[in-house]
Amino acid sequence: MLQRTTIPSAAGSWTEALRRAFFPADRRRDVDGLRGLAVLLVVLFHAGWIRGGFIGVDVFIVISGYFMGRSALLQSPFRPVNFVCRRLYRLLPALLCMIVVVCSGMLWWVLSSDRADIALNGAYSLVYLSNLWAAGHVGYFEGQSIAYPFLHTWSLSLEMQFYTIIFFMALFLPYVRHRGWAIIGIFILSLIASITAHLRGDAQAYYSIFDRMWQFSLGTMIWLLPQHRMSSLAANLASALACATIIMAGLFYTLRFACPSYMSILPCLAAAVLIALPQTWVSRTMLGLLSPLGVMSYSVYLWHWPCIVVANYLMAFSVHGPVMAGVLVLALVASVISYLSIEQTGLAYEGRVALPVRVRGALCLVAASGFVALGLSIISAVSRVH
Repeated sequence: MLQRTTIPSAAGSWTEALRRAFFPADRRRDVDGLRGLAVLLVVLFHAGWIRGGFIGVDVFIVISGYFMGRSALLQSPFRPVNFVCRRLYRLLPALLCMIVVVCSGMLWWVLSSDRADIALNGAYSLVYLSNLWAAGHVGYFEGQSIAYPFLHTWSLSLEMQFYTIIFFMALFLPYVRHRGWAIIGIFILSLIASITAHLRGDAQAYYSIFDRMWQFSLGTMIWLLPQHRMSSLAANLASALACATIIMAGLFYTLRFACPSYMSILPCLAAAVLIALPQTWVSRTMLGLLSPLGVMSYSVYLWHWPCIVVANYLMAFSVHGPVMAGVLVLALVASVISYLSIEQTGLAYEGRVALPVRVRGALCLVAASGFVALGLSIISAVSRVH
């Protein structure tokens, strides 16, 4: 008797693939939702629709500290090659693609002075020193920032610098008897440095890894919290208050509350509370709704600002209202394409191949980024001459 073989439909295959991409089973949906809230605040801030959305970056930093603390400092044994490869495959392909696409479509028609700065900013971005370039060239909240499509990569550079610090800490912390106290010490010293910078009026501290390490350390310190159960009522109230704190800060904070202001402590603490309380109604329901945006938050962050900048160049720096909404829709489309075709592909490849192949691929990524960065540096130098 013949058996009927059921062949899955193409539509079913696509549906399952999208479900795995946007609702991955191996991730915390509440943290992805918190990422989604953070990137939403940043995008709305850059669109000019809310005042305090810059605090989304602070939330991102706390989340990064949480995951890096687990993967590098608290897991044993630490596998340095796997750690480096995972970070490179996760971050570099999408960044490289964005910079190549934007430069290819933009550098040939802007003024030579703008071309020089944009190309150099792109070069610094590819070697993860964009925060240093920004600190020496332009204030992040100044009007002229709209001329630089890669200015937003300062936070990605900050994150990679943190990963580098974490990498060396993970190598040496096994020889430290009380590693928890070491992390707390870094938190205290960096927080003091940040508050001191605020009292001095040092606006460039906004870009500094030293004045931001307390935010990363705060995320890592979540793993040091004692494991005791809160009552359901207390946990839900704390979670709701934390979520409201982030939203209210995003809506009503002004630029004078940006890091290193002491007011940046509130949304960071709120983010830590939400991460530490995963089983509350807010975490499961409200943040869960934003988890699809959160899983692609890196691509959204990469693409939204270049789209806004290019649109402003093309429309005499007067992108507002419905036009801005249209630009953000285009940015979302670009982000989905980047997430599905570049991020997902890179991570799938990294998880599939043997370690030697993975290492060679990572070296190729670094070489390609260095080559493009060198090319952009040459373009910048030539543009300044002419």
